[in-house]
Amino acid sequence: MHSIIIVGASLAGLSAARALRAGGFAGDLTVVGAEQHRPYDRPPLTKDYLRGSCSTADLALETDDDLDARWLLGAPATSLDARSRRVGLADGRTIAADGVVLATGADAVPHPLVPVGPTVHTLRTVTDAERLRADLGPGRRLVIVGAGFIGTEIAASAVALGADVTLLAQDAVPLRRQLGAPIGDFLAAEHRAHGVRVIAPTRVVDVDRDAGGTTATALRLADGTVLPADVVVVGIGSRAATGWLAGSGLRLAADGGVLCDATGRALHGRGGGAVAGARDEMEAGVAPGVVAVGDCAAWWDGYRGVHHRLEHWTGAVERAGVVADVLLAAPGRSARAPYFWSDQYDLRLQVAGVVAGHDELRIEEGGLADRSFLARYYRAGEPVAVLGVNQPKLFTRARRALGAGPTADPASRAAATTSNVVAGTGTALAS
Repeated sequence: MHSIIIVGASLAGLSAARALRAGGFAGDLTVVGAEQHRPYDRPPLTKDYLRGSCSTADLALETDDDLDARWLLGAPATSLDARSRRVGLADGRTIAADGVVLATGADAVPHPLVPVGPTVHTLRTVTDAERLRADLGPGRRLVIVGAGFIGTEIAASAVALGADVTLLAQDAVPLRRQLGAPIGDFLAAEHRAHGVRVIAPTRVVDVDRDAGGTTATALRLADGTVLPADVVVVGIGSRAATGWLAGSGLRLAADGGVLCDATGRALHGRGGGAVAGARDEMEAGVAPGVVAVGDCAAWWDGYRGVHHRLEHWTGAVERAGVVADVLLAAPGRSARAPYFWSDQYDLRLQVAGVVAGHDELRIEEGGLADRSFLARYYRAGEPVAVLGVNQPKLFTRARRALGAGPTADPASRAAATTSNVVAGTGTALAS
Protein backbone atom coordinates (compact mmCIF):
# COMPACT_ATOMS: atom_id res chain seq x y z
CA MET A 1 0.00 0.00 0.00
CA HIS A 2 1.21 3.46 -0.94
CA SER A 3 -1.68 5.53 0.42
CA ILE A 4 -4.29 5.14 3.17
CA ILE A 5 -7.25 7.31 4.17
CA ILE A 6 -8.56 7.19 7.74
CA VAL A 7 -12.12 8.53 7.91
CA GLY A 8 -12.65 9.67 11.49
CA ALA A 9 -10.31 11.83 13.60
CA SER A 10 -11.28 9.78 16.63
CA LEU A 11 -9.47 7.64 19.18
CA ALA A 12 -9.89 4.68 16.81
CA GLY A 13 -8.68 6.74 13.85
CA LEU A 14 -5.64 8.08 15.70
CA SER A 15 -4.83 4.60 17.03
CA ALA A 16 -5.01 3.20 13.50
CA ALA A 17 -2.64 5.92 12.27
CA ARG A 18 -0.18 5.12 15.04
CA ALA A 19 -0.41 1.38 14.39
CA LEU A 20 0.16 1.85 10.67
CA ARG A 21 3.27 3.95 11.21
CA ALA A 22 4.53 1.57 13.89
CA GLY A 23 3.96 -1.30 11.45
CA GLY A 24 6.26 0.29 8.90
CA PHE A 25 3.80 2.09 6.64
CA ALA A 26 5.73 4.99 5.09
CA GLY A 27 3.23 6.05 2.43
CA ASP A 28 0.73 8.90 2.24
CA LEU A 29 -1.59 9.00 5.26
CA THR A 30 -4.70 11.21 5.28
CA VAL A 31 -7.02 11.66 8.28
CA VAL A 32 -10.51 13.04 7.65
CA GLY A 33 -12.49 14.49 10.58
CA ALA A 34 -16.02 15.86 10.76
CA GLU A 35 -15.19 18.09 13.76
CA GLN A 36 -12.68 20.93 13.73
CA HIS A 37 -10.99 19.38 16.77
CA ARG A 38 -7.98 17.11 16.66
CA PRO A 39 -8.60 13.68 18.28
CA TYR A 40 -9.66 13.93 21.92
CA ASP A 41 -10.62 11.64 24.78
CA ARG A 42 -14.38 11.15 25.13
CA PRO A 43 -14.87 9.18 28.40
CA PRO A 44 -14.13 12.27 30.57
CA LEU A 45 -16.91 14.23 28.84
CA THR A 46 -19.56 12.78 31.17
CA LYS A 47 -17.30 12.92 34.22
CA ASP A 48 -14.34 15.24 34.90
CA TYR A 49 -14.93 17.53 31.94
CA LEU A 50 -18.63 17.98 32.70
CA ARG A 51 -17.79 18.76 36.33
CA GLY A 52 -15.17 21.28 35.23
CA SER A 53 -12.24 19.45 36.83
CA CYS A 54 -10.34 18.98 33.57
CA SER A 55 -9.75 21.27 30.59
CA THR A 56 -10.01 20.89 26.84
CA ALA A 57 -6.23 20.57 26.75
CA ASP A 58 -6.46 17.63 29.15
CA LEU A 59 -8.67 15.79 26.63
CA ALA A 60 -6.06 15.89 23.85
CA LEU A 61 -5.00 12.41 22.71
CA GLU A 62 -1.98 13.44 20.67
CA THR A 63 1.32 13.76 22.45
CA ASP A 64 4.55 14.07 20.51
CA ASP A 65 3.40 11.84 17.67
CA ASP A 66 5.13 12.44 14.36
CA LEU A 67 2.58 10.72 12.15
CA ASP A 68 3.46 12.75 9.04
CA ALA A 69 -0.24 12.76 8.16
CA ARG A 70 -2.41 15.17 6.23
CA TRP A 71 -5.32 16.29 8.43
CA LEU A 72 -8.57 17.30 6.74
CA LEU A 73 -10.69 18.57 9.64
CA GLY A 74 -14.15 20.11 9.55
CA ALA A 75 -14.83 18.39 6.23
CA PRO A 76 -17.08 15.38 6.91
CA ALA A 77 -16.99 12.45 4.53
CA THR A 78 -20.18 12.26 2.48
CA SER A 79 -19.65 9.23 0.26
CA LEU A 80 -17.50 6.17 -0.36
CA ASP A 81 -17.05 4.01 -3.41
CA ALA A 82 -15.78 0.82 -1.81
CA ARG A 83 -14.57 -0.62 -5.11
CA SER A 84 -12.32 2.29 -6.05
CA ARG A 85 -11.75 3.41 -2.45
CA ARG A 86 -12.73 6.98 -3.30
CA VAL A 87 -14.05 9.20 -0.51
CA GLY A 88 -16.17 12.29 -1.17
CA LEU A 89 -16.01 15.20 1.27
CA ALA A 90 -18.61 17.83 2.22
CA ASP A 91 -16.45 20.58 0.71
CA GLY A 92 -16.65 18.95 -2.72
CA ARG A 93 -13.25 17.31 -2.76
CA THR A 94 -12.76 13.66 -3.66
CA ILE A 95 -9.77 11.70 -2.44
CA ALA A 96 -8.70 8.13 -3.20
CA ALA A 97 -6.22 5.67 -1.72
CA ASP A 98 -5.09 2.05 -1.75
CA GLY A 99 -6.65 1.50 1.69
CA VAL A 100 -9.47 3.05 3.72
CA VAL A 101 -10.01 2.84 7.49
CA LEU A 102 -13.56 3.64 8.61
CA ALA A 103 -13.50 5.11 12.14
CA THR A 104 -16.41 7.56 12.22
CA GLY A 105 -17.75 6.52 15.62
CA ALA A 106 -21.40 6.79 16.63
CA ASP A 107 -24.12 9.40 17.09
CA ALA A 108 -26.70 9.72 19.85
CA VAL A 109 -30.09 8.20 19.05
CA PRO A 110 -32.66 11.04 19.03
CA HIS A 111 -35.84 10.80 21.08
CA PRO A 112 -38.98 11.09 18.90
CA LEU A 113 -40.77 13.26 21.46
CA VAL A 114 -37.81 15.12 22.97
CA PRO A 115 -35.62 16.51 20.17
CA VAL A 116 -32.49 18.51 20.97
CA GLY A 117 -33.38 22.13 21.66
CA PRO A 118 -32.66 25.09 23.96
CA THR A 119 -32.93 22.98 27.13
CA VAL A 120 -32.61 19.46 25.67
CA HIS A 121 -29.18 17.85 25.24
CA THR A 122 -27.41 14.74 24.03
CA LEU A 123 -23.74 14.14 24.83
CA ARG A 124 -21.31 12.69 22.32
CA THR A 125 -18.86 15.54 21.59
CA VAL A 126 -16.88 18.16 23.50
CA THR A 127 -19.25 20.79 22.11
CA ASP A 128 -22.20 18.86 23.57
CA ALA A 129 -20.45 18.69 26.97
CA GLU A 130 -19.68 22.41 27.00
CA ARG A 131 -23.28 23.26 26.17
CA LEU A 132 -24.63 20.96 28.90
CA ARG A 133 -22.15 22.19 31.50
CA ALA A 134 -23.29 25.77 30.90
CA ASP A 135 -26.88 24.66 31.63
CA LEU A 136 -26.17 22.89 34.93
CA GLY A 137 -25.70 24.28 38.42
CA PRO A 138 -27.03 24.25 41.98
CA GLY A 139 -30.79 23.71 42.14
CA ARG A 140 -31.24 23.15 38.42
CA ARG A 141 -33.88 20.48 37.78
CA LEU A 142 -32.30 17.92 35.46
CA VAL A 143 -34.26 15.03 33.96
CA ILE A 144 -32.20 12.34 32.23
CA VAL A 145 -34.07 10.12 29.77
CA GLY A 146 -32.15 6.85 29.66
CA ALA A 147 -30.28 5.06 32.43
CA GLY A 148 -27.38 3.47 30.58
CA PHE A 149 -23.77 4.44 31.21
CA ILE A 150 -24.14 7.88 29.62
CA GLY A 151 -27.21 8.66 31.73
CA THR A 152 -25.88 7.31 35.02
CA GLU A 153 -22.48 8.99 34.66
CA ILE A 154 -24.11 12.33 33.86
CA ALA A 155 -26.41 11.87 36.87
CA ALA A 156 -23.42 11.39 39.19
CA SER A 157 -21.64 14.44 37.74
CA ALA A 158 -24.76 16.61 37.94
CA VAL A 159 -25.23 15.69 41.61
CA ALA A 160 -21.68 16.92 42.25
CA LEU A 161 -22.66 20.22 40.61
CA GLY A 162 -25.64 20.58 42.93
CA ALA A 163 -28.39 19.79 40.43
CA ASP A 164 -31.71 18.18 41.36
CA VAL A 165 -31.55 14.98 39.29
CA THR A 166 -34.24 12.58 38.07
CA LEU A 167 -33.19 9.48 36.12
CA LEU A 168 -35.72 7.73 33.88
CA ALA A 169 -35.17 4.09 32.89
CA GLN A 170 -37.27 2.19 30.38
CA ASP A 171 -36.23 -1.13 31.95
CA ALA A 172 -37.32 -2.06 35.46
CA VAL A 173 -33.63 -2.31 36.40
CA PRO A 174 -31.17 0.29 35.09
CA LEU A 175 -28.14 -1.20 33.32
CA ARG A 176 -29.61 -4.72 33.43
CA ARG A 177 -28.67 -5.35 29.79
CA GLN A 178 -25.11 -4.14 30.27
CA LEU A 179 -24.31 -5.62 33.70
CA GLY A 180 -27.12 -7.91 34.82
CA ALA A 181 -30.01 -7.21 37.20
CA PRO A 182 -28.15 -7.57 40.54
CA ILE A 183 -25.48 -5.04 39.58
CA GLY A 184 -28.12 -2.76 38.06
CA ASP A 185 -30.08 -2.86 41.32
CA PHE A 186 -26.90 -2.08 43.25
CA LEU A 187 -26.13 0.97 41.11
CA ALA A 188 -29.72 2.23 41.21
CA ALA A 189 -29.53 2.10 45.02
CA GLU A 190 -26.27 4.07 44.92
CA HIS A 191 -27.88 6.80 42.86
CA ARG A 192 -30.88 6.98 45.19
CA ALA A 193 -28.52 7.20 48.17
CA HIS A 194 -26.94 10.27 46.56
CA GLY A 195 -30.30 11.97 46.11
CA VAL A 196 -31.15 10.96 42.54
CA ARG A 197 -34.80 10.18 41.90
CA VAL A 198 -34.76 6.94 39.87
CA ILE A 199 -38.02 6.10 38.10
CA ALA A 200 -38.13 2.65 36.52
CA PRO A 201 -39.72 1.36 34.42
CA THR A 202 -41.24 4.36 32.68
CA ARG A 203 -41.48 6.17 29.38
CA VAL A 204 -42.06 9.71 28.20
CA VAL A 205 -45.40 10.19 26.42
CA ASP A 206 -45.54 13.98 26.03
CA VAL A 207 -43.60 17.19 26.54
CA ASP A 208 -44.81 20.54 27.91
CA ARG A 209 -43.28 23.59 26.23
CA ASP A 210 -43.13 27.33 26.80
CA ALA A 211 -45.44 29.78 25.05
CA GLY A 212 -43.11 29.96 22.10
CA GLY A 213 -43.22 26.19 21.67
CA THR A 214 -39.44 25.83 21.45
CA THR A 215 -38.34 25.16 25.04
CA ALA A 216 -39.23 21.99 26.94
CA THR A 217 -40.46 22.83 30.46
CA ALA A 218 -41.73 19.43 31.70
CA LEU A 219 -41.90 15.78 30.70
CA ARG A 220 -45.10 13.73 31.05
CA LEU A 221 -44.74 10.04 31.86
CA ALA A 222 -46.98 7.10 31.00
CA ASP A 223 -48.37 6.92 34.54
CA GLY A 224 -49.46 10.58 34.45
CA THR A 225 -46.48 11.95 36.39
CA VAL A 226 -45.41 15.45 35.31
CA LEU A 227 -41.71 16.24 35.82
CA PRO A 228 -40.83 19.96 35.62
CA ALA A 229 -37.40 20.32 34.02
CA ASP A 230 -34.92 23.14 33.59
CA VAL A 231 -32.59 20.80 31.70
CA VAL A 232 -33.20 17.50 29.87
CA VAL A 233 -30.58 15.01 28.71
CA VAL A 234 -31.49 12.24 26.27
CA GLY A 235 -29.25 9.17 26.53
CA ILE A 236 -31.23 6.34 24.97
CA GLY A 237 -28.48 4.73 22.92
CA SER A 238 -26.24 5.26 19.94
CA ARG A 239 -26.23 4.53 16.25
CA ALA A 240 -23.13 4.08 14.13
CA ALA A 241 -22.26 7.28 12.25
CA THR A 242 -22.46 5.62 8.85
CA GLY A 243 -25.30 7.40 7.06
CA TRP A 244 -22.72 8.72 4.62
CA LEU A 245 -22.02 5.13 3.48
CA ALA A 246 -25.40 4.75 1.76
CA GLY A 247 -24.68 3.55 -1.77
CA SER A 248 -21.10 2.59 -0.91
CA GLY A 249 -21.75 -1.11 -1.48
CA LEU A 250 -20.80 -2.00 2.09
CA ARG A 251 -23.10 -4.09 4.26
CA LEU A 252 -24.55 -2.31 7.30
CA ALA A 253 -26.22 -3.68 10.42
CA ALA A 254 -29.62 -2.50 11.63
CA ASP A 255 -27.92 0.01 13.96
CA GLY A 256 -25.74 1.27 11.12
CA GLY A 257 -22.61 -0.65 12.07
CA VAL A 258 -20.30 -1.64 9.21
CA LEU A 259 -20.45 -5.44 9.04
CA CYS A 260 -16.94 -6.86 9.21
CA ASP A 261 -15.24 -10.20 9.49
CA ALA A 262 -13.38 -11.13 12.69
CA THR A 263 -10.37 -8.99 11.70
CA GLY A 264 -12.23 -5.81 10.77
CA ARG A 265 -12.38 -6.28 6.99
CA ALA A 266 -15.56 -4.62 5.74
CA LEU A 267 -18.09 -6.84 4.00
CA HIS A 268 -19.43 -5.93 0.59
CA GLY A 269 -23.11 -6.14 -0.25
CA ARG A 270 -22.68 -8.12 -3.46
CA GLY A 271 -19.92 -10.29 -4.83
CA GLY A 272 -18.45 -10.10 -8.32
CA GLY A 273 -17.35 -7.17 -10.42
CA ALA A 274 -14.17 -6.69 -8.43
CA VAL A 275 -11.23 -4.57 -9.41
CA ALA A 276 -8.39 -6.44 -11.04
CA GLY A 277 -6.51 -8.70 -8.69
CA ALA A 278 -9.14 -8.72 -5.94
CA ARG A 279 -12.00 -10.72 -7.47
CA ASP A 280 -11.70 -13.61 -5.04
CA GLU A 281 -12.03 -11.35 -2.02
CA MET A 282 -15.02 -9.52 -3.47
CA GLU A 283 -16.79 -12.76 -4.31
CA ALA A 284 -16.14 -13.91 -0.76
CA GLY A 285 -17.95 -10.81 0.46
CA VAL A 286 -14.93 -8.73 1.56
CA ALA A 287 -14.30 -5.22 0.21
CA PRO A 288 -10.55 -5.23 -0.56
CA GLY A 289 -8.58 -2.53 1.20
CA VAL A 290 -11.50 -1.34 3.37
CA VAL A 291 -11.51 -1.95 7.13
CA ALA A 292 -13.57 -0.55 10.00
CA VAL A 293 -12.75 -0.02 13.68
CA GLY A 294 -14.22 1.65 16.73
CA ASP A 295 -17.87 2.46 17.45
CA CYS A 296 -18.91 2.31 13.79
CA ALA A 297 -17.67 -1.26 13.24
CA ALA A 298 -19.70 -4.44 13.81
CA TRP A 299 -17.09 -7.20 13.88
CA TRP A 300 -17.97 -10.88 13.66
CA ASP A 301 -17.80 -12.66 17.02
CA GLY A 302 -17.33 -16.34 16.24
CA TYR A 303 -17.80 -17.36 19.86
CA ARG A 304 -21.32 -15.96 20.03
CA GLY A 305 -22.07 -16.25 16.32
CA VAL A 306 -23.10 -12.61 15.84
CA HIS A 307 -21.85 -9.31 14.50
CA HIS A 308 -21.74 -6.61 17.14
CA ARG A 309 -20.34 -3.15 17.76
CA LEU A 310 -17.85 -2.76 20.59
CA GLU A 311 -18.21 0.77 21.99
CA HIS A 312 -15.25 0.70 24.36
CA TRP A 313 -12.09 2.82 24.61
CA THR A 314 -9.67 -0.09 24.80
CA GLY A 315 -11.43 -1.90 21.96
CA ALA A 316 -10.82 1.08 19.69
CA VAL A 317 -7.12 1.07 20.57
CA GLU A 318 -6.43 -2.66 20.37
CA ARG A 319 -8.55 -3.39 17.31
CA ALA A 320 -6.84 -0.52 15.48
CA GLY A 321 -3.69 -2.63 15.58
CA VAL A 322 -5.57 -5.57 14.09
CA VAL A 323 -6.86 -3.59 11.09
CA ALA A 324 -3.43 -2.03 10.57
CA ASP A 325 -1.99 -5.54 10.28
CA VAL A 326 -4.72 -6.43 7.77
CA LEU A 327 -3.89 -3.46 5.53
CA LEU A 328 -0.14 -4.09 5.78
CA ALA A 329 -0.52 -7.86 5.27
CA ALA A 330 1.42 -8.33 8.50
CA PRO A 331 1.17 -11.36 10.77
CA GLY A 332 -2.22 -11.06 12.40
CA ARG A 333 -2.69 -10.18 16.04
CA SER A 334 -5.79 -10.69 18.15
CA ALA A 335 -7.39 -8.21 20.51
CA ARG A 336 -7.93 -9.07 24.15
CA ALA A 337 -11.33 -9.50 25.72
CA PRO A 338 -13.31 -6.23 25.65
CA TYR A 339 -12.66 -3.92 28.59
CA PHE A 340 -14.35 -0.75 29.84
CA TRP A 341 -14.76 1.23 33.02
CA SER A 342 -17.18 3.70 34.57
CA ASP A 343 -16.69 6.17 37.42
CA GLN A 344 -19.82 7.04 39.40
CA TYR A 345 -19.51 8.87 42.72
CA ASP A 346 -16.68 7.11 44.57
CA LEU A 347 -17.22 3.85 42.68
CA ARG A 348 -14.81 2.61 40.01
CA LEU A 349 -16.49 -0.08 37.89
CA GLN A 350 -14.28 -2.18 35.61
CA VAL A 351 -15.61 -4.83 33.23
CA ALA A 352 -13.77 -7.21 30.93
CA GLY A 353 -15.29 -9.78 28.60
CA VAL A 354 -18.77 -10.09 27.12
CA VAL A 355 -21.60 -9.93 29.65
CA ALA A 356 -24.38 -10.44 27.10
CA GLY A 357 -25.73 -13.98 27.11
CA HIS A 358 -24.43 -14.99 30.54
CA ASP A 359 -26.55 -17.47 32.49
CA GLU A 360 -24.90 -17.16 35.91
CA LEU A 361 -23.46 -14.29 37.92
CA ARG A 362 -21.34 -14.96 40.98
CA ILE A 363 -19.96 -12.52 43.56
CA GLU A 364 -16.63 -14.17 44.36
CA GLU A 365 -14.84 -11.57 46.50
CA GLY A 366 -16.29 -8.92 48.80
CA GLY A 367 -19.97 -8.05 48.78
CA LEU A 368 -22.50 -5.54 47.53
CA ALA A 369 -23.05 -4.17 51.04
CA ASP A 370 -19.32 -3.39 51.23
CA ARG A 371 -19.45 -1.43 47.95
CA SER A 372 -16.33 -3.35 46.98
CA PHE A 373 -16.51 -6.70 45.21
CA LEU A 374 -15.43 -8.89 42.31
CA ALA A 375 -18.04 -10.69 40.20
CA ARG A 376 -17.72 -13.23 37.40
CA TYR A 377 -20.23 -13.95 34.66
CA TYR A 378 -20.56 -17.52 33.37
CA ARG A 379 -22.10 -19.11 30.30
CA ALA A 380 -22.58 -22.89 30.42
CA GLY A 381 -20.15 -23.04 33.32
CA GLU A 382 -17.36 -21.12 31.57
CA PRO A 383 -16.29 -17.60 32.69
CA VAL A 384 -17.07 -15.06 29.96
CA ALA A 385 -16.72 -11.75 31.81
CA VAL A 386 -15.51 -10.24 35.07
CA LEU A 387 -16.59 -7.10 36.92
CA GLY A 388 -14.81 -5.28 39.71
CA VAL A 389 -16.18 -2.48 41.88
CA ASN A 390 -13.45 -0.69 43.83
CA GLN A 391 -11.26 -3.79 43.43
CA PRO A 392 -8.50 -2.77 40.98
CA LYS A 393 -5.91 -5.36 42.01
CA LEU A 394 -8.29 -8.31 42.09
CA PHE A 395 -9.86 -7.18 38.83
CA THR A 396 -6.50 -6.91 37.07
CA ARG A 397 -5.63 -10.48 38.01
CA ALA A 398 -9.09 -11.74 37.02
CA ARG A 399 -8.89 -9.94 33.70
CA ARG A 400 -5.57 -11.61 32.89
CA ALA A 401 -7.09 -15.02 33.65
CA LEU A 402 -10.20 -14.40 31.56
CA GLY A 403 -10.41 -16.80 28.67
CA ALA A 404 -8.02 -19.29 30.25
CA GLY A 405 -10.86 -21.63 31.19
CA PRO A 406 -12.97 -22.18 34.31
CA THR A 407 -11.74 -20.38 37.41
CA ALA A 408 -12.78 -23.27 39.61
CA ASP A 409 -13.45 -26.96 39.17
CA PRO A 410 -17.07 -28.18 39.13
CA ALA A 411 -16.93 -29.26 42.76
CA SER A 412 -15.79 -25.82 43.87
CA ARG A 413 -18.57 -24.13 41.91
CA ALA A 414 -21.16 -26.47 43.36
CA ALA A 415 -19.99 -25.62 46.87
CA ALA A 416 -20.65 -21.88 46.44
CA THR A 417 -23.44 -20.48 48.56
CA THR A 418 -26.70 -19.83 46.80
CA SER A 419 -26.77 -16.28 48.21
CA ASN A 420 -23.92 -15.43 45.85
CA VAL A 421 -25.31 -17.06 42.70
CA VAL A 422 -28.06 -15.81 40.43
CA ALA A 423 -29.39 -16.87 37.07
CA GLY A 424 -29.08 -14.55 34.12
CA THR A 425 -32.82 -14.03 34.29
CA GLY A 426 -32.42 -11.23 36.83
CA THR A 427 -33.16 -12.83 40.21
CA ALA A 428 -32.23 -10.51 43.09
CA LEU A 429 -28.78 -11.16 44.57
CA ALA A 430 -28.05 -11.14 48.29
CA SER A 431 -24.67 -9.84 49.37
